[in-house]
Amino acid sequence: MMIQYILENHQKILSLTIQHFYLFLISTIFAFLFGMLISIFVTREGNEKIGRIIITMTAMGQAVPSIAVVALAFFFLGIGAKPAIFALIIYSMVPIIFNAGSGLLSVPPEIIEASKGIGLTKQQILWKIELPLAVPVIMAGLRNAATINIGTATIASIIGGGGLGDLIFIGLRLNKNHLIFIGAGLAALLALIVDTLLYFCEIQITPKGLQVVQS
Repeated sequence: MMIQYILENHQKILSLTIQHFYLFLISTIFAFLFGMLISIFVTREGNEKIGRIIITMTAMGQAVPSIAVVALAFFFLGIGAKPAIFALIIYSMVPIIFNAGSGLLSVPPEIIEASKGIGLTKQQILWKIELPLAVPVIMAGLRNAATINIGTATIASIIGGGGLGDLIFIGLRLNKNHLIFIGAGLAALLALIVDTLLYFCEIQITPKGLQVVQS
């Protein structure tokens, strides 16, 4: 029954998969940009105390159910793809901020002082010292956020976001398990592919010295 449904509805399934990937891609890009900006701001010199408080709050925020974030987006913004993307951005920012902030704060102070001693500016220290050293932790947060995002995007369909969640909820309403398996299976496959791609990206941008240490 599952194979027959796929053969008869492959165009619809492909369309929902593309829609799901679109929700994931747009929300992840914005979540990463906003998350990194917040992380950099709260970890600057003089903001460390505020930064640690925000990082602690984001750690607690990871315990908030994704359905609650989607419900709040529906309550304030209504239905459709835009509220769904907004909810995904908010939910995906949590692991990004937590990991990026933790990674930047974990850079040894003596390295920062040594960088100042050789005349590097604050911007140069950030881009040439802090961010490269924090890359493994930042990428771990991005990979975690991407996986969470793809799974949460299935729930976003209940507010009209579309995507593979449509197959899952139609299967639940009509008691057709093969639709649930198709939707969940494709979402899991998409998450696996994205995580693998991000892993290879992490290898490429991680400084060689840190790769040796990690191996």
